[in-house]
Amino acid sequence: MLRTVRAGKETITYELVQTARSSLELRALPDGLRLFAPKRYPLRQADAFVVQRADWIRQAQARLNAYRDREAERFPMTEGMEVPLEGERWTLRLEKAARRSARFEEGVILLSGPDISPDAVREQLRDALFERAKERIAQRLDHYMPLIGRRPGRVTIREQRTKWGSCSSQGNLNFNWKLIMAPPEALDYVVIHELCHLYEFNHSPKFWERVARYQPDYAVWRDFLRSGWVHPYN
Repeated sequence: MLRTVRAGKETITYELVQTARSSLELRALPDGLRLFAPKRYPLRQADAFVVQRADWIRQAQARLNAYRDREAERFPMTEGMEVPLEGERWTLRLEKAARRSARFEEGVILLSGPDISPDAVREQLRDALFERAKERIAQRLDHYMPLIGRRPGRVTIREQRTKWGSCSSQGNLNFNWKLIMAPPEALDYVVIHELCHLYEFNHSPKFWERVARYQPDYAVWRDFLRSGWVHPYN
C-alpha cells in the first residue's frame, strides 16, 4: 500500500509491505522507498517511523541518484551499446517505429518504437530480456526436471536485487530474470540449485553433493554470480 507523509516541508511517499515478520526494515530502492513491517502494524506508527528516518532517506536517495548517474554513463542505453546476453556481448540497435517491438538477430538486439530515449529504451530492453528469460528458464527446467526427478509447484520469474533464485517450503521456485544476461552455465546452476532444494531444503554437504551430480563445476558458476558481475540492470 502506498503511503504519503510530511517531514517538515518535505513530502515522502513510500510503500508499506506488511508480512509475517517481527521488525521494521526501511529500504531505499531504485523504484522507490519501501517499509517492511509486521502484519497489522499500526499505520500511524509506520508513518512516524518513516518521518523519523527522513535524514537517512535523503542520504540514501542521494546515493541512489549518484549510482544512477554512474550507470547512465556506463550503460547509456543508446545505439551501439553492448548488452550481455547468455554469456555473449550483443549490440543494441534502435529504430523509430509506430509500435514497440524487439528482435534478437545474430548478435544484435533491435528495439523499435515511437520513443527511443534512454529511459524508454531501458524499460523496453528490460521487457525484452524478461520475456527471453522466461522462455530460457522454462526450457532449462524442462531439461533438468526429469534428470533430477522432482517437479516444483509454482514457478515465478521476477525482479530480485539480492537473489538469483529461491525455493519456498511449499516447493515454489522463484528465478531472477537477470540470469538471461549471464553465461548459460550460470543459469543452469541456479535451476539445478533450486530443483535440488526440493530434496534438501538446506545447504548441507548432502545438498551440494546432489548439485554436483548434475553440474560438477557448479562452484565456478556459483562464485561467478557472487562476484559482483556487472550488467545494465545491477
